[in-house]
Amino acid sequence: MATKTMILPEGWVMTTVAEIGAVRLGRQRSPDQHTGQFATKYLRAANITAAGIDVSDVLEMDFSPAEREVFQLHIGDILLTEASGSAKHVGRAAIWHGEISECCFQNTVIRVRPHAVIPEFALLVFRHMAESGAFAEVARGVGIQHLGAARFAEMDFPLPPLAEQRRIVDEADRRLMDVAAAEGALVSALARTVEQDFVILEAAVTGTLVEAEAVLAAREGREFVSARELIAQAHQPLNRSVFSGVEGLDHPTGATGTTPGWVVSSVAEVGEIRLGRQRAPQYEHGDFPTPYIRAANITTDGLELSDVLRMDFTPDERRIYELVPGDILLSEASGSSTHVGRPAIWRGEIPGCCFQNTVIRFRSVLSSPSYALLVFRYLAESGAFGRVARGVGIQHLGASRFAAMPFPLPPEAEQDRIVVEAESRLEGSRAQRTAIQASLARFEAMRYEIWAAAANGRLVEQDLEDEPASALLARLGSPPEPERTLSRSITKDTAVKLPPRRNTRKTQDVKSLPLVLAETDRLVSLPELFAAAGYDRDLAVDVERFYLALRDEVGQTIEPVGDARENAAVGLRDAS
Repeated sequence: MATKTMILPEGWVMTTVAEIGAVRLGRQRSPDQHTGQFATKYLRAANITAAGIDVSDVLEMDFSPAEREVFQLHIGDILLTEASGSAKHVGRAAIWHGEISECCFQNTVIRVRPHAVIPEFALLVFRHMAESGAFAEVARGVGIQHLGAARFAEMDFPLPPLAEQRRIVDEADRRLMDVAAAEGALVSALARTVEQDFVILEAAVTGTLVEAEAVLAAREGREFVSARELIAQAHQPLNRSVFSGVEGLDHPTGATGTTPGWVVSSVAEVGEIRLGRQRAPQYEHGDFPTPYIRAANITTDGLELSDVLRMDFTPDERRIYELVPGDILLSEASGSSTHVGRPAIWRGEIPGCCFQNTVIRFRSVLSSPSYALLVFRYLAESGAFGRVARGVGIQHLGASRFAAMPFPLPPEAEQDRIVVEAESRLEGSRAQRTAIQASLARFEAMRYEIWAAAANGRLVEQDLEDEPASALLARLGSPPEPERTLSRSITKDTAVKLPPRRNTRKTQDVKSLPLVLAETDRLVSLPELFAAAGYDRDLAVDVERFYLALRDEVGQTIEPVGDARENAAVGLRDAS
Protein backbone atom coordinates (compact mmCIF):
# COMPACT_ATOMS: atom_id res chain seq x y z
CA MET A 1 0.00 0.00 0.00
CA ALA A 2 1.73 3.16 -1.20
CA THR A 3 0.45 5.23 1.68
CA LYS A 4 3.19 7.87 1.48
CA THR A 5 1.75 9.17 -1.81
CA MET A 6 -1.84 9.12 -0.57
CA ILE A 7 -3.71 12.40 -0.38
CA LEU A 8 -5.20 12.22 3.09
CA PRO A 9 -8.54 13.79 4.02
CA GLU A 10 -8.73 16.83 6.28
CA GLY A 11 -7.86 15.95 9.87
CA TRP A 12 -6.02 12.72 8.98
CA VAL A 13 -2.31 12.07 9.48
CA MET A 14 0.06 9.47 8.07
CA THR A 15 1.84 7.80 10.96
CA THR A 16 3.26 4.32 11.58
CA VAL A 17 1.83 1.15 13.09
CA ALA A 18 4.19 1.62 16.06
CA GLU A 19 2.58 5.00 16.84
CA ILE A 20 -1.03 3.78 16.88
CA GLY A 21 -0.49 0.72 19.06
CA ALA A 22 2.02 -1.36 21.01
CA VAL A 23 3.50 -4.03 18.71
CA ARG A 24 4.81 -7.29 20.13
CA LEU A 25 5.87 -10.64 18.73
CA GLY A 26 4.68 -13.66 20.70
CA ARG A 27 6.76 -15.99 22.88
CA GLN A 28 8.93 -18.63 21.25
CA ARG A 29 7.80 -22.23 21.54
CA SER A 30 10.50 -24.53 22.87
CA PRO A 31 10.61 -28.08 24.34
CA ASP A 32 11.91 -26.84 27.72
CA GLN A 33 8.79 -24.73 28.10
CA HIS A 34 6.53 -27.74 28.51
CA THR A 35 7.12 -28.59 32.14
CA GLY A 36 3.44 -28.13 32.95
CA GLN A 37 4.23 -25.88 35.93
CA PHE A 38 2.46 -22.89 34.36
CA ALA A 39 0.52 -24.50 31.54
CA THR A 40 -1.22 -21.75 29.59
CA LYS A 41 -3.30 -21.78 26.46
CA TYR A 42 -1.76 -19.84 23.58
CA LEU A 43 -2.69 -18.80 20.06
CA ARG A 44 -0.61 -19.53 16.98
CA ALA A 45 -0.94 -18.42 13.36
CA ALA A 46 -3.22 -21.38 12.58
CA ASN A 47 -5.84 -19.95 14.95
CA ILE A 48 -6.18 -16.75 12.90
CA THR A 49 -8.58 -17.26 10.01
CA ALA A 50 -10.34 -15.01 7.51
CA ALA A 51 -13.51 -15.47 9.57
CA GLY A 52 -11.84 -14.46 12.85
CA ILE A 53 -10.23 -16.33 15.76
CA ASP A 54 -10.68 -20.11 15.70
CA VAL A 55 -10.27 -21.62 19.18
CA SER A 56 -11.27 -25.18 18.28
CA ASP A 57 -7.62 -26.32 18.45
CA VAL A 58 -5.68 -24.31 21.04
CA LEU A 59 -2.42 -25.69 22.44
CA GLU A 60 -0.69 -25.13 25.80
CA MET A 61 2.83 -24.36 27.01
CA ASP A 62 4.40 -22.80 30.11
CA PHE A 63 4.13 -19.04 30.68
CA SER A 64 5.42 -17.83 34.04
CA PRO A 65 3.28 -15.23 35.91
CA ALA A 66 5.71 -12.53 34.77
CA GLU A 67 5.53 -13.73 31.17
CA ARG A 68 1.75 -13.82 31.29
CA GLU A 69 1.70 -10.12 32.13
CA VAL A 70 3.53 -9.46 28.87
CA PHE A 71 2.02 -12.07 26.55
CA GLN A 72 -1.53 -12.40 27.86
CA LEU A 73 -4.18 -11.22 25.43
CA HIS A 74 -6.66 -8.46 26.26
CA ILE A 75 -10.04 -7.87 24.66
CA GLY A 76 -9.50 -5.58 21.67
CA ASP A 77 -6.00 -6.79 20.82
CA ILE A 78 -5.37 -7.20 17.07
CA LEU A 79 -3.60 -10.45 16.15
CA LEU A 80 -1.81 -10.94 12.82
CA THR A 81 -0.12 -13.99 11.30
CA GLU A 82 3.63 -13.29 11.31
CA ALA A 83 4.52 -16.05 8.84
CA SER A 84 2.90 -18.22 6.20
CA GLY A 85 3.83 -20.52 3.34
CA SER A 86 1.89 -18.10 1.13
CA ALA A 87 2.71 -14.40 0.88
CA LYS A 88 -1.00 -13.75 0.40
CA HIS A 89 -1.77 -15.02 3.92
CA VAL A 90 0.98 -13.12 5.76
CA GLY A 91 -0.56 -10.49 8.03
CA ARG A 92 -4.02 -12.04 8.14
CA ALA A 93 -5.70 -10.20 11.01
CA ALA A 94 -8.45 -10.70 13.59
CA ILE A 95 -9.62 -9.12 16.84
CA TRP A 96 -9.37 -10.92 20.17
CA HIS A 97 -12.75 -10.83 21.92
CA GLY A 98 -11.71 -12.75 25.04
CA GLU A 99 -12.75 -16.13 23.69
CA ILE A 100 -10.50 -17.90 26.26
CA SER A 101 -9.53 -16.53 29.66
CA GLU A 102 -5.80 -16.09 30.40
CA CYS A 103 -4.69 -16.88 26.84
CA CYS A 104 -1.24 -15.91 25.52
CA PHE A 105 0.31 -16.02 22.03
CA GLN A 106 3.24 -17.61 20.21
CA ASN A 107 5.91 -15.98 18.05
CA THR A 108 4.08 -16.94 14.85
CA VAL A 109 1.66 -14.17 15.85
CA ILE A 110 2.13 -10.40 16.08
CA ARG A 111 -0.04 -8.56 18.58
CA VAL A 112 -1.06 -4.91 18.25
CA ARG A 113 -2.55 -3.38 21.38
CA PRO A 114 -4.46 -0.32 20.10
CA HIS A 115 -3.48 3.04 21.59
CA ALA A 116 -4.51 5.91 19.30
CA VAL A 117 -6.95 3.85 17.29
CA ILE A 118 -10.07 1.83 18.00
CA PRO A 119 -9.54 -1.90 17.33
CA GLU A 120 -12.23 -2.23 14.68
CA PHE A 121 -10.73 0.59 12.58
CA ALA A 122 -7.24 -0.88 12.88
CA LEU A 123 -8.62 -4.22 11.70
CA LEU A 124 -10.12 -2.55 8.58
CA VAL A 125 -6.76 -0.98 7.74
CA PHE A 126 -4.79 -4.19 8.32
CA ARG A 127 -7.19 -6.18 6.16
CA HIS A 128 -6.75 -3.60 3.42
CA MET A 129 -2.97 -3.82 3.78
CA ALA A 130 -3.09 -7.61 3.51
CA GLU A 131 -5.44 -7.67 0.52
CA SER A 132 -3.61 -4.89 -1.34
CA GLY A 133 -0.32 -6.79 -1.11
CA ALA A 134 1.39 -4.30 1.25
CA PHE A 135 2.28 -7.04 3.74
CA ALA A 136 3.49 -9.36 0.98
CA GLU A 137 5.83 -6.60 -0.28
CA VAL A 138 7.66 -6.32 3.02
CA ALA A 139 7.59 -10.03 3.93
CA ARG A 140 10.89 -11.88 3.63
CA GLY A 141 11.88 -15.52 3.35
CA VAL A 142 12.28 -18.46 1.00
CA GLY A 143 9.41 -20.91 1.22
CA ILE A 144 8.09 -19.43 4.48
CA GLN A 145 7.27 -15.72 4.26
CA HIS A 146 7.90 -13.65 7.44
CA LEU A 147 6.31 -10.25 8.01
CA GLY A 148 8.59 -9.43 10.94
CA ALA A 149 7.44 -7.38 13.92
CA ALA A 150 10.02 -4.63 13.28
CA ARG A 151 9.16 -4.26 9.59
CA PHE A 152 5.48 -4.31 10.41
CA ALA A 153 5.85 -1.64 13.12
CA GLU A 154 7.53 0.70 10.62
CA MET A 155 4.76 0.44 8.04
CA ASP A 156 2.64 3.51 7.25
CA PHE A 157 -0.75 3.76 8.92
CA PRO A 158 -3.40 6.32 7.81
CA LEU A 159 -4.96 7.69 11.00
CA PRO A 160 -8.26 9.65 11.03
CA PRO A 161 -9.69 11.61 13.96
CA LEU A 162 -11.05 9.36 16.72
CA ALA A 163 -14.66 10.42 16.12
CA GLU A 164 -14.33 9.68 12.41
CA GLN A 165 -12.84 6.27 13.18
CA ARG A 166 -16.10 5.39 14.97
CA ARG A 167 -18.21 6.64 12.06
CA ILE A 168 -16.07 4.64 9.61
CA VAL A 169 -16.42 1.48 11.68
CA ASP A 170 -20.21 1.86 11.94
CA GLU A 171 -20.58 2.43 8.18
CA ALA A 172 -18.17 -0.39 7.31
CA ASP A 173 -20.04 -2.77 9.61
CA ARG A 174 -23.34 -1.85 7.97
CA ARG A 175 -21.99 -2.40 4.46
CA LEU A 176 -20.14 -5.58 5.34
CA MET A 177 -23.31 -6.97 6.96
CA ASP A 178 -25.22 -6.22 3.74
CA VAL A 179 -22.52 -7.99 1.74
CA ALA A 180 -22.61 -10.98 4.12
CA ALA A 181 -26.42 -11.19 3.89
CA ALA A 182 -26.35 -11.10 0.09
CA GLU A 183 -23.53 -13.65 0.02
CA GLY A 184 -25.44 -15.93 2.39
CA ALA A 185 -28.52 -15.76 0.18
CA LEU A 186 -26.46 -16.77 -2.86
CA VAL A 187 -24.75 -19.59 -0.95
CA SER A 188 -28.22 -20.91 -0.05
CA ALA A 189 -29.28 -20.59 -3.69
CA LEU A 190 -26.17 -22.51 -4.74
CA ALA A 191 -27.02 -25.31 -2.30
CA ARG A 192 -30.53 -25.44 -3.75
CA THR A 193 -29.13 -26.07 -7.24
CA VAL A 194 -27.30 -29.11 -5.84
CA GLU A 195 -30.53 -30.32 -4.23
CA GLN A 196 -32.30 -29.65 -7.52
CA ASP A 197 -29.80 -31.88 -9.34
CA PHE A 198 -30.53 -34.69 -6.92
CA VAL A 199 -34.28 -34.34 -7.43
CA ILE A 200 -33.74 -34.57 -11.20
CA LEU A 201 -31.56 -37.67 -10.84
CA GLU A 202 -34.04 -39.30 -8.47
CA ALA A 203 -36.91 -38.67 -10.88
CA ALA A 204 -34.84 -40.04 -13.75
CA VAL A 205 -34.15 -43.40 -12.08
CA THR A 206 -37.53 -43.88 -10.40
CA GLY A 207 -39.72 -43.46 -13.46
CA THR A 208 -41.23 -40.06 -12.70
CA LEU A 209 -39.26 -37.75 -15.00
CA VAL A 210 -41.03 -38.58 -18.29
CA GLU A 211 -44.19 -40.43 -19.26
CA ALA A 212 -43.74 -44.19 -19.07
CA GLU A 213 -43.12 -45.88 -22.41
CA ALA A 214 -45.83 -48.45 -21.62
CA VAL A 215 -48.43 -45.70 -21.12
CA LEU A 216 -47.30 -43.81 -24.20
CA ALA A 217 -47.32 -46.94 -26.38
CA ALA A 218 -50.81 -47.91 -25.17
CA ARG A 219 -52.17 -44.48 -26.03
CA GLU A 220 -50.57 -44.58 -29.47
CA GLY A 221 -51.70 -48.17 -30.10
CA ARG A 222 -48.25 -49.64 -30.69
CA GLU A 223 -46.07 -52.39 -29.26
CA PHE A 224 -42.98 -51.74 -27.15
CA VAL A 225 -40.19 -53.87 -25.67
CA SER A 226 -40.25 -53.85 -21.86
CA ALA A 227 -37.07 -53.97 -19.80
CA ARG A 228 -37.89 -57.55 -18.78
CA GLU A 229 -38.08 -58.56 -22.45
CA LEU A 230 -34.86 -56.67 -23.09
CA ILE A 231 -33.11 -58.82 -20.49
CA ALA A 232 -34.67 -62.01 -21.85
CA GLN A 233 -33.55 -61.20 -25.41
CA ALA A 234 -30.01 -60.71 -24.15
CA HIS A 235 -30.24 -64.09 -22.35
CA GLN A 236 -29.51 -62.37 -19.03
CA PRO A 237 -31.07 -63.96 -15.91
CA LEU A 238 -32.94 -61.50 -13.71
CA ASN A 239 -31.49 -61.94 -10.25
CA ARG A 240 -33.25 -59.78 -7.65
CA SER A 241 -31.63 -61.41 -4.61
CA VAL A 242 -28.20 -59.89 -5.17
CA PHE A 243 -29.35 -56.45 -4.12
CA SER A 244 -31.95 -57.22 -1.49
CA GLY A 245 -31.81 -54.80 1.39
CA VAL A 246 -30.17 -51.94 -0.54
CA GLU A 247 -32.12 -48.74 0.03
CA GLY A 248 -33.62 -46.58 -2.65
CA LEU A 249 -34.09 -48.58 -5.80
CA ASP A 250 -35.84 -51.85 -4.95
CA HIS A 251 -39.07 -50.62 -6.55
CA PRO A 252 -38.82 -47.64 -8.91
CA THR A 253 -42.24 -46.13 -8.61
CA GLY A 254 -44.26 -43.25 -9.90
CA ALA A 255 -47.26 -41.64 -8.31
CA THR A 256 -49.52 -44.58 -9.05
CA GLY A 257 -47.34 -47.56 -8.15
CA THR A 258 -44.73 -49.67 -9.94
CA THR A 259 -43.71 -48.03 -13.21
CA PRO A 260 -44.94 -50.29 -16.04
CA GLY A 261 -42.26 -51.72 -18.31
CA TRP A 262 -39.44 -51.30 -15.76
CA VAL A 263 -37.48 -53.87 -13.77
CA VAL A 264 -34.92 -53.46 -11.03
CA SER A 265 -31.95 -55.40 -12.31
CA SER A 266 -28.36 -55.31 -11.06
CA VAL A 267 -25.31 -53.51 -12.40
CA ALA A 268 -23.77 -56.85 -13.40
CA GLU A 269 -26.84 -57.76 -15.49
CA VAL A 270 -26.86 -54.62 -17.60
CA GLY A 271 -23.17 -54.18 -18.40
CA GLU A 272 -19.60 -55.44 -18.21
CA ILE A 273 -17.55 -54.55 -15.13
CA ARG A 274 -13.78 -54.45 -14.89
CA LEU A 275 -11.31 -53.17 -12.33
CA GLY A 276 -8.25 -51.43 -13.78
CA ARG A 277 -4.65 -52.64 -13.88
CA GLN A 278 -2.58 -52.33 -10.73
CA ARG A 279 0.19 -49.72 -10.69
CA ALA A 280 3.53 -51.21 -9.70
CA PRO A 281 7.25 -50.32 -10.03
CA GLN A 282 7.80 -52.81 -12.85
CA TYR A 283 5.29 -50.89 -14.95
CA GLU A 284 7.01 -47.51 -14.52
CA HIS A 285 9.24 -48.13 -17.52
CA GLY A 286 8.78 -50.31 -20.56
CA ASP A 287 8.36 -50.48 -24.31
CA PHE A 288 4.71 -49.42 -24.26
CA PRO A 289 4.22 -46.25 -22.18
CA THR A 290 0.48 -45.65 -22.12
CA PRO A 291 -1.66 -42.90 -20.63
CA TYR A 292 -4.03 -44.15 -17.95
CA ILE A 293 -6.90 -42.80 -15.86
CA ARG A 294 -6.80 -42.94 -12.05
CA ALA A 295 -9.38 -41.97 -9.42
CA ALA A 296 -7.86 -38.48 -9.11
CA ASN A 297 -8.91 -37.76 -12.72
CA ILE A 298 -12.61 -38.29 -11.87
CA THR A 299 -14.24 -35.17 -10.42
CA THR A 300 -17.78 -34.05 -9.67
CA ASP A 301 -17.66 -32.06 -12.92
CA GLY A 302 -16.48 -34.97 -15.06
CA LEU A 303 -13.01 -36.02 -16.12
CA GLU A 304 -10.04 -33.77 -15.31
CA LEU A 305 -7.34 -34.67 -17.83
CA SER A 306 -4.71 -31.99 -17.24
CA ASP A 307 -2.59 -34.46 -15.22
CA VAL A 308 -2.71 -37.89 -16.86
CA LEU A 309 0.15 -40.25 -15.95
CA ARG A 310 1.68 -43.06 -17.98
CA MET A 311 2.79 -46.61 -17.31
CA ASP A 312 3.60 -49.68 -19.38
CA PHE A 313 0.67 -51.60 -20.94
CA THR A 314 1.59 -54.36 -23.39
CA PRO A 315 -0.51 -54.74 -26.58
CA ASP A 316 -2.37 -57.68 -24.98
CA GLU A 317 -3.08 -55.59 -21.85
CA ARG A 318 -4.26 -52.69 -23.95
CA ARG A 319 -6.89 -54.89 -25.54
CA ILE A 320 -8.23 -55.57 -22.05
CA TYR A 321 -7.85 -52.16 -20.41
CA GLU A 322 -8.19 -49.69 -23.28
CA LEU A 323 -11.14 -47.32 -22.95
CA VAL A 324 -13.72 -46.78 -25.67
CA PRO A 325 -16.22 -43.91 -25.99
CA GLY A 326 -19.27 -44.56 -23.79
CA ASP A 327 -17.39 -46.34 -21.00
CA ILE A 328 -18.41 -45.18 -17.52
CA LEU A 329 -15.50 -44.73 -15.10
CA LEU A 330 -16.09 -44.77 -11.34
CA SER A 331 -13.68 -44.03 -8.50
CA GLU A 332 -13.18 -47.36 -6.72
CA ALA A 333 -11.63 -45.87 -3.59
CA SER A 334 -11.53 -42.59 -1.71
CA GLY A 335 -10.65 -41.19 1.68
CA SER A 336 -14.27 -39.98 1.85
CA SER A 337 -17.29 -42.27 1.56
CA THR A 338 -19.14 -39.44 -0.22
CA HIS A 339 -16.64 -39.59 -3.10
CA VAL A 340 -16.60 -43.37 -3.54
CA GLY A 341 -18.19 -44.37 -6.84
CA ARG A 342 -18.04 -40.87 -8.31
CA PRO A 343 -18.75 -41.49 -12.04
CA ALA A 344 -17.81 -39.86 -15.33
CA ILE A 345 -18.30 -40.85 -18.97
CA TRP A 346 -15.37 -41.44 -21.31
CA ARG A 347 -15.77 -39.74 -24.69
CA GLY A 348 -12.49 -40.78 -26.29
CA GLU A 349 -10.59 -37.70 -25.15
CA ILE A 350 -7.16 -39.45 -25.26
CA PRO A 351 -6.56 -42.14 -27.91
CA GLY A 352 -5.30 -45.46 -26.55
CA CYS A 353 -5.91 -44.53 -22.91
CA CYS A 354 -6.20 -47.28 -20.27
CA PHE A 355 -7.15 -47.22 -16.56
CA GLN A 356 -5.73 -48.10 -13.15
CA ASN A 357 -7.18 -50.30 -10.41
CA THR A 358 -8.38 -47.25 -8.47
CA VAL A 359 -11.03 -47.05 -11.22
CA ILE A 360 -13.92 -49.35 -12.11
CA ARG A 361 -15.00 -49.44 -15.75
CA PHE A 362 -18.64 -50.11 -16.67
CA ARG A 363 -19.38 -50.88 -20.32
CA SER A 364 -23.12 -50.81 -21.05
CA VAL A 365 -24.89 -53.72 -22.69
CA LEU A 366 -28.60 -53.28 -21.90
CA SER A 367 -28.65 -49.55 -21.14
CA SER A 368 -27.42 -46.48 -22.93
CA PRO A 369 -24.17 -45.11 -21.47
CA SER A 370 -25.81 -41.74 -20.77
CA TYR A 371 -28.66 -43.37 -18.85
CA ALA A 372 -26.20 -45.53 -16.89
CA LEU A 373 -24.34 -42.36 -15.93
CA LEU A 374 -27.57 -40.93 -14.46
CA VAL A 375 -28.09 -44.11 -12.41
CA PHE A 376 -24.54 -44.08 -11.06
CA ARG A 377 -24.71 -40.37 -10.25
CA TYR A 378 -27.86 -41.07 -8.26
CA LEU A 379 -26.27 -44.02 -6.43
CA ALA A 380 -23.26 -41.85 -5.57
CA GLU A 381 -25.18 -38.75 -4.47
CA SER A 382 -27.82 -40.68 -2.55
CA GLY A 383 -25.05 -42.29 -0.49
CA ALA A 384 -25.80 -45.83 -1.75
CA PHE A 385 -22.19 -46.36 -2.86
CA GLY A 386 -20.92 -44.97 0.43
CA ARG A 387 -23.11 -47.38 2.42
CA VAL A 388 -21.71 -50.50 0.72
CA ALA A 389 -18.06 -49.29 0.64
CA ARG A 390 -15.67 -50.94 3.07
CA GLY A 391 -12.36 -49.95 4.61
CA VAL A 392 -10.65 -48.02 7.40
CA GLY A 393 -9.33 -44.66 6.30
CA ILE A 394 -9.63 -45.46 2.60
CA GLN A 395 -13.13 -46.53 1.55
CA HIS A 396 -13.31 -49.16 -1.24
CA LEU A 397 -16.41 -49.74 -3.34
CA GLY A 398 -15.12 -53.03 -4.71
CA ALA A 399 -15.99 -54.45 -8.12
CA SER A 400 -18.07 -57.30 -6.68
CA ARG A 401 -20.10 -55.04 -4.39
CA PHE A 402 -20.61 -52.61 -7.25
CA ALA A 403 -21.75 -55.47 -9.50
CA ALA A 404 -24.47 -56.41 -7.00
CA MET A 405 -25.88 -52.88 -6.72
CA PRO A 406 -29.45 -52.32 -7.98
CA PHE A 407 -29.93 -50.89 -11.46
CA PRO A 408 -33.43 -49.61 -12.38
CA LEU A 409 -33.87 -50.51 -16.04
CA PRO A 410 -36.59 -48.87 -18.19
CA PRO A 411 -37.45 -49.78 -21.80
CA GLU A 412 -34.84 -48.64 -24.31
CA ALA A 413 -36.92 -45.85 -25.87
CA GLU A 414 -37.79 -44.52 -22.43
CA GLN A 415 -34.11 -44.45 -21.49
CA ASP A 416 -33.45 -42.14 -24.45
CA ARG A 417 -36.27 -39.77 -23.48
CA ILE A 418 -35.14 -39.77 -19.84
CA VAL A 419 -31.60 -38.83 -20.89
CA VAL A 420 -32.78 -35.95 -23.10
CA GLU A 421 -35.04 -34.52 -20.39
CA ALA A 422 -32.59 -35.04 -17.52
CA GLU A 423 -29.64 -33.52 -19.40
CA SER A 424 -31.77 -30.51 -20.37
CA ARG A 425 -32.78 -29.91 -16.75
CA LEU A 426 -29.29 -30.56 -15.40
CA GLU A 427 -27.84 -28.14 -17.93
CA GLY A 428 -30.29 -25.52 -16.72
CA SER A 429 -29.19 -26.23 -13.17
CA ARG A 430 -25.52 -25.94 -14.19
CA ALA A 431 -26.21 -22.57 -15.83
CA GLN A 432 -27.82 -21.34 -12.60
CA ARG A 433 -24.84 -22.60 -10.61
CA THR A 434 -22.35 -20.90 -12.93
CA ALA A 435 -24.18 -17.58 -12.64
CA ILE A 436 -24.34 -17.85 -8.84
CA GLN A 437 -20.65 -18.76 -8.59
CA ALA A 438 -19.74 -15.77 -10.77
CA SER A 439 -21.71 -13.52 -8.43
CA LEU A 440 -20.11 -15.06 -5.34
CA ALA A 441 -16.65 -14.41 -6.77
CA ARG A 442 -17.40 -10.66 -6.72
CA PHE A 443 -18.04 -10.49 -2.98
CA GLU A 444 -14.35 -10.59 -2.09
CA ALA A 445 -13.83 -7.53 -4.31
CA MET A 446 -16.78 -5.82 -2.60
CA ARG A 447 -15.20 -6.40 0.83
CA TYR A 448 -11.87 -5.11 -0.42
CA GLU A 449 -13.52 -1.94 -1.75
CA ILE A 450 -15.04 -1.31 1.68
CA TRP A 451 -11.68 -1.87 3.42
CA ALA A 452 -9.92 0.39 0.91
CA ALA A 453 -12.53 3.15 1.28
CA ALA A 454 -12.23 2.91 5.08
CA ALA A 455 -8.42 3.18 4.96
CA ASN A 456 -8.39 6.00 2.38
CA GLY A 457 -11.03 8.24 3.94
CA ARG A 458 -13.70 7.69 1.29
CA LEU A 459 -16.27 5.83 3.34
CA VAL A 460 -17.84 8.69 5.36
CA GLU A 461 -17.82 12.48 5.29
CA GLN A 462 -15.26 14.37 7.35
CA ASP A 463 -16.37 16.65 10.19
CA LEU A 464 -14.12 19.69 10.72
CA GLU A 465 -15.25 19.81 14.36
CA ASP A 466 -13.47 16.50 15.06
CA GLU A 467 -10.20 16.60 16.97
CA PRO A 468 -7.48 16.16 14.28
CA ALA A 469 -5.47 12.96 14.35
CA SER A 470 -2.26 14.95 14.86
CA ALA A 471 -3.71 16.43 18.06
CA LEU A 472 -4.85 12.97 19.14
CA LEU A 473 -1.31 11.61 18.78
CA ALA A 474 0.17 14.60 20.62
CA ARG A 475 -2.33 14.21 23.45
CA LEU A 476 -1.87 10.42 23.88
CA GLY A 477 1.86 10.20 23.22
CA SER A 478 3.59 6.94 22.27
CA PRO A 479 2.09 3.56 23.18
CA PRO A 480 3.38 1.98 26.42
CA GLU A 481 6.10 -0.63 26.00
CA PRO A 482 5.17 -4.09 27.37
CA GLU A 483 8.84 -4.80 28.12
CA ARG A 484 8.72 -2.29 30.97
CA THR A 485 5.80 -4.17 32.47
CA LEU A 486 7.87 -7.34 32.45
CA SER A 487 10.89 -5.75 34.11
CA ARG A 488 8.71 -4.18 36.85
CA SER A 489 6.87 -7.46 37.38
CA ILE A 490 9.88 -9.49 38.39
CA THR A 491 10.31 -8.83 42.10
CA LYS A 492 11.29 -11.06 45.00
CA ASP A 493 7.62 -11.76 45.61
CA THR A 494 6.60 -12.59 42.02
CA ALA A 495 9.77 -14.00 40.48
CA VAL A 496 9.56 -17.72 39.79
CA LYS A 497 12.64 -19.91 39.81
CA LEU A 498 12.44 -22.01 36.68
CA PRO A 499 14.76 -24.88 35.80
CA PRO A 500 17.78 -23.62 33.84
CA ARG A 501 17.31 -23.88 30.09
CA ARG A 502 19.62 -26.30 28.44
CA ASN A 503 21.41 -25.46 25.23
CA THR A 504 20.36 -28.55 23.37
CA ARG A 505 21.77 -27.47 20.04
CA LYS A 506 25.35 -26.99 18.98
CA THR A 507 26.46 -25.54 15.68
CA GLN A 508 28.13 -28.78 14.65
CA ASP A 509 24.85 -30.70 15.17
CA VAL A 510 23.42 -29.38 11.89
CA LYS A 511 24.63 -30.49 8.45
CA SER A 512 25.58 -28.15 5.66
CA LEU A 513 22.73 -27.76 3.17
CA PRO A 514 24.77 -28.71 0.06
CA LEU A 515 25.89 -31.90 1.86
CA VAL A 516 22.27 -32.84 2.59
CA LEU A 517 21.32 -32.30 -1.07
CA ALA A 518 24.34 -34.28 -2.27
CA GLU A 519 23.37 -37.21 -0.02
CA THR A 520 19.73 -37.04 -1.15
CA ASP A 521 20.59 -36.65 -4.86
CA ARG A 522 17.17 -35.23 -5.80
CA LEU A 523 15.03 -32.11 -5.50
CA VAL A 524 14.02 -31.47 -1.89
CA SER A 525 11.29 -29.25 -0.47
CA LEU A 526 12.38 -26.59 2.01
CA PRO A 527 10.61 -28.20 5.01
CA GLU A 528 12.28 -31.52 4.13
CA LEU A 529 15.70 -29.83 3.79
CA PHE A 530 15.18 -28.06 7.14
CA ALA A 531 14.50 -31.36 8.93
CA ALA A 532 17.19 -33.37 7.11
CA ALA A 533 19.84 -30.79 8.03
CA GLY A 534 18.99 -31.28 11.70
CA TYR A 535 17.32 -27.97 12.54
CA ASP A 536 14.60 -27.86 15.19
CA ARG A 537 11.32 -26.30 14.00
CA ASP A 538 10.37 -25.49 17.60
CA LEU A 539 13.38 -23.19 18.04
CA ALA A 540 13.04 -19.75 16.47
CA VAL A 541 16.82 -19.40 16.46
CA ASP A 542 17.07 -22.53 14.29
CA VAL A 543 14.53 -21.16 11.83
CA GLU A 544 16.62 -17.99 11.53
CA ARG A 545 19.89 -19.94 11.20
CA PHE A 546 18.39 -22.13 8.48
CA TYR A 547 17.29 -19.22 6.34
CA LEU A 548 20.62 -17.45 6.80
CA ALA A 549 22.43 -20.61 5.67
CA LEU A 550 20.04 -20.99 2.75
CA ARG A 551 20.54 -17.34 1.71
CA ASP A 552 24.32 -17.86 1.64
CA GLU A 553 24.06 -20.98 -0.54
CA VAL A 554 21.28 -20.01 -3.00
CA GLY A 555 22.86 -19.02 -6.29
CA GLN A 556 26.20 -20.47 -5.22
CA THR A 557 25.73 -24.20 -4.58
CA ILE A 558 21.93 -24.43 -4.36
CA GLU A 559 19.38 -23.72 -7.09
CA PRO A 560 15.67 -23.02 -6.28
CA VAL A 561 13.12 -24.71 -8.52
CA GLY A 562 9.57 -23.36 -8.88
CA ASP A 563 8.00 -20.38 -7.14
CA ALA A 564 10.47 -19.28 -4.47
CA ARG A 565 7.78 -17.25 -2.67
CA GLU A 566 5.57 -20.24 -2.11
CA ASN A 567 6.53 -23.93 -1.83
CA ALA A 568 9.90 -23.99 -3.53
CA ALA A 569 12.02 -27.08 -3.98
CA VAL A 570 15.80 -26.85 -4.14
CA GLY A 571 18.60 -28.89 -5.63
CA LEU A 572 22.34 -28.66 -6.13
CA ARG A 573 23.40 -26.06 -8.66
CA ASP A 574 24.88 -27.46 -11.87
CA ALA A 575 28.57 -26.60 -11.70
CA SER A 576 28.82 -26.59 -15.51
